[in-house]
Amino acid sequence: MARRPTAPRPRPGTRRAAPTSAPAPQDPAPRRGAPVGRARPAPALSEPAAAGPDPGEDGGGGGGRVVQAAGRFRELVAGRPWRRRRRAILATVAATVLVLVAGLAAAVFLPALQVQQVTVSGLDYVEEGDVQAAIEPHRGDSVLLLPSSDIAADVAEVPGVRDAKVERAWPDGVRVSVTEATPVGTLTRTDGSTAVIDAQGRELPEAASEAAGSELVPLTADGGAADPEGAAAAMSEVLASMPESLRGSVEKMTATSASDVRFVLSLEDGGTRTVVWGDAADAELKGKVVQALVAEPGTEIDVSSPVAPVTR
Repeated sequence: MARRPTAPRPRPGTRRAAPTSAPAPQDPAPRRGAPVGRARPAPALSEPAAAGPDPGEDGGGGGGRVVQAAGRFRELVAGRPWRRRRRAILATVAATVLVLVAGLAAAVFLPALQVQQVTVSGLDYVEEGDVQAAIEPHRGDSVLLLPSSDIAADVAEVPGVRDAKVERAWPDGVRVSVTEATPVGTLTRTDGSTAVIDAQGRELPEAASEAAGSELVPLTADGGAADPEGAAAAMSEVLASMPESLRGSVEKMTATSASDVRFVLSLEDGGTRTVVWGDAADAELKGKVVQALVAEPGTEIDVSSPVAPVTR
């Protein structure tokens, strides 16, 4: 029977060297009946381990995600280019508006642009001094902010002026074009006084009678009239609204009220015919009826109701 070899003994005076490293533990032997698989390879030493969450990021060591916000903060601080351009444009526009407003304010109060010269045209019988007096309150106003409508309204209040047109005349002038009212008759009032009136019954300057000549029709409000002013206005309106061919044949006109206007019509054969006109309504129809009945026998034509005229 062979002898079992024994380990050599160390010599006296020498020590056995301690092992440099402990042997790697070996996997325990698989149990009987357990499946034996392939051994998982150890990770390579050159592959870096995945960086795990820093316990200090969320303050509690929980699993969080690291967000790189440096780029976002940089955009907020530096701003975007289109925002910078928009601010520059807005600042330029605001500065331009301020300059324009300041320039306009300076021009408004500039003496060289204040109304000094007034030119009036279109006058015949209306006195220019009356028109100038109506414009006087507007002298010194800025030509830039000229109240044209207000000046025209003031001029239209002058007797004899029907309407007015106002224009700027740079740098310090105003042009006023006047349209005078057309005189239609000479009104004799109940107290015996007379006045030249226009188609609206407004009294005109005395010089208007010379401008109209013999075309004015004598108008008389009867002494028993309850409303002399209304009668005068009705007569002037009747004259202004009747056909031109008929108006030239009117010799005189009277009225006791606004609804009782009468006039004497001269005929081509030298005779006359009295026309009862009534009020100023339906002037065109009444004129046609009168012209149609003027050749009929009689001395009076009543067209106060033009749809049912009467001849006497």
